[in-house]
Amino acid sequence: MRRMTAIIAACVLPAWAPAARAQSDWLSPATIHAQVDLRASVVGGETGWLDGGFGKLREGGDGGDTAVRLRMAAIDAAWTPTIAWGLTGLVSATHQDGLDPEVDLNEAYLKYRTAPASTRLTARAGLMWPPVSLEHGGAMWTVDDTITPSAVNSWIGEEVKVLGAELTLDQRVGASQIGVTGALFRHDDTSGTLLSYRGWALHDLRISADGEVPLPPLSPMIAPYQYDETTPFLELDGRSGYYARIEWRPPQPFAVNLFRYDNSGDRLSSRDHQTAWRTRFWNAGAAASLDERTTLKAQALWGNTLVGPDTPLGVPVDVDFRAAYLLLGRAIGQGRASARVDWFETHDNSYKFADDNDESGWSATLAYKRTFGRHVDGLAEVLHVESDRPGRALYGGIPAQQDQTLVQASLRLHL
Repeated sequence: MRRMTAIIAACVLPAWAPAARAQSDWLSPATIHAQVDLRASVVGGETGWLDGGFGKLREGGDGGDTAVRLRMAAIDAAWTPTIAWGLTGLVSATHQDGLDPEVDLNEAYLKYRTAPASTRLTARAGLMWPPVSLEHGGAMWTVDDTITPSAVNSWIGEEVKVLGAELTLDQRVGASQIGVTGALFRHDDTSGTLLSYRGWALHDLRISADGEVPLPPLSPMIAPYQYDETTPFLELDGRSGYYARIEWRPPQPFAVNLFRYDNSGDRLSSRDHQTAWRTRFWNAGAAASLDERTTLKAQALWGNTLVGPDTPLGVPVDVDFRAAYLLLGRAIGQGRASARVDWFETHDNSYKFADDNDESGWSATLAYKRTFGRHVDGLAEVLHVESDRPGRALYGGIPAQQDQTLVQASLRLHL
């Protein structure tokens, strides 16, 4: 971590003196951002994962019956000061219904970017999400095309937040642009807990700095060692992880990227029944404009997560995971329609006789977004998900095969 910070300082400090003399903008209307998300939904099926079930959605049925809900899903605020030329900051806070604590820090980092040129450097340092999602963005790191992001990026939002230092080099090569990113980070030690014990999910929850979320019923083998909640943004073993990314942007209207993540968890350090997992994954992403009205996005993520000591029967929890989605968006009338297909699975490599974490499933999403003036967006979405998870029957007493359909509308009021 100290080495990466020193590298960033070496890039930033030579430009600091002239930058410090440039005009800053610490507090003006342009630096303040806020959004209120009002939500109406209808959903049936199994208990949602935020209520301690195995459900795949942010909401679940009411004891198996269809539930109709009206609520304030989220309130977000962000401050984006310009400190000096090229040097900016971002601090965002969030309240999300169902997430503890009720108000918490979302992101907080400094960013420095050199002047546009054939070679350009960008540095970030602080609390942030790694550059994985093609669906999230903006000062509050919210989803733009739909209400609910893909399974891939739902997991990034819930278990892949870091405290790190990141450096990106953008280089023009002929008519193309190549971007290379490297970072060192701490925290995120429990990444893999939700993905193993609950499985994949589709929701717009973004884990906050001190956020805690419940786990479903655990197997008798795991319950003595794992608390019934997990705290994703946690430092336990004092080790630094890393991530790296490369992106190619040719002169044609598309871009592709490849991302590698390794939290370097020692698998053993523990506090209050929270343990440092070893989680590693690859992500491949692509985005393209097919014409003036149509876009295409796709991501595929695959990896492995481990926790516990080596034993003659293997590591107690050893889970391979894979997921992918394809999202097609098109401007229709005065709004934009999006259609997405997701596929996901986990494969348990050890102790399945005592703790079965296998899973397979898919989902389909249709959404429509329309803007009503400068400060109001309306979205409507239908999401259907089907999955098979033996743990439901073994530890939750419900059938392993489950399906749910969520119909929801969101009214976003923003500055």
